[in-house]
Amino acid sequence: MTEELNPAELPFLFREELRLCRVTEGTQIVLVTDLNTRLDYIQAAFAAADDLGARIFEVKISKPFHPVMIASQGGGDTLASLPGAIQAINSADLVLVFHTALGSPWLQEARRRGVRFLLILDGPDELKRLMSPPGLKEALIYARDLTRNTREMHVTSDAGTDFRVRLGELDTLCQYGYADEPGVVDTWGGAHFSTWPDPDGSEGIVVLKPGDAWILPYVRYFEGEVRLTVEKGYIRDVAGSGSDARLMRQFFKAHQKSPDDLRPYAIAHLGWGLNPNSYLDQIALHGAATTKIISHTRAWPGVFLFSTGPNDQGGGTNTTPAHLDLPMFDCSVAYDGKLVIDRGEVVDPRMIVQPADELRIAA
Repeated sequence: MTEELNPAELPFLFREELRLCRVTEGTQIVLVTDLNTRLDYIQAAFAAADDLGARIFEVKISKPFHPVMIASQGGGDTLASLPGAIQAINSADLVLVFHTALGSPWLQEARRRGVRFLLILDGPDELKRLMSPPGLKEALIYARDLTRNTREMHVTSDAGTDFRVRLGELDTLCQYGYADEPGVVDTWGGAHFSTWPDPDGSEGIVVLKPGDAWILPYVRYFEGEVRLTVEKGYIRDVAGSGSDARLMRQFFKAHQKSPDDLRPYAIAHLGWGLNPNSYLDQIALHGAATTKIISHTRAWPGVFLFSTGPNDQGGGTNTTPAHLDLPMFDCSVAYDGKLVIDRGEVVDPRMIVQPADELRIAA
């Protein structure tokens, strides 16, 4: 896997990202790493912190973290048995984490103390391309707050999607690419918001068409149509004759703890990205290379991200590890009857961020 970024640029990129995170003289930074964490990232973080006058040290864990699985959903948590490491984290102003620590009890406890967290999961080229542009934070906070005040989301498409979601019981969260406020958890390159529907509040038909994507746990484009029937918050039927439908049925069934366990079939977070600098063809170019696609594919403006499984990140009780993330192109979305996305294009002007350039593909 090739990388275009000059390695000498990394400390400057980290310096700019730490500046966005409001790192100044005296800020205490802790790095949470394992033996697989990129050494050049660690070195760049130290160089950038030193240049800004911050205090920085590293907590390195011998057992590797799961690269993409959320801790509370099966990714494991090797820090839970290390009170000294947790004490160090609680002493920090900012923690840089190089794995998906979401759902970890130690992270939630530190957040309550005001510690802010930045997850760094992407490759160098992606960190540079997706660094938060001007206006992105404001657009995402607006989208988050608008969603929190919405009671019905209606998603449609020419492919046949007609899906209504009741909102209000669970939370809506956003990431804008840096951690600048006490208790914030964000991802460098993050540029999306997620809302969780009321547990029994989703109804209708969701049609995944060829060209839509799987991005978790598989990374591929849909080759055939898959039609999902949703009733009272759960997928009740997966219709389709191709490999995608078969794979989805197998995935759900394999994660059931018993024949009547519906948790894998639950509707999870819904939303879309807003970073105009995200490339649309990362899967076509790089396939399942996680560090190339993990943030790009969640940052696509106006591409509706449909997901299934857990809702604990939004305040719910479903912690099944059966989690699918499925970006859907060309959908329209209305909030309480008002159109905000029209066939995949953001039409609410307060959600539109100006791109660094007009190039939307990397090829």
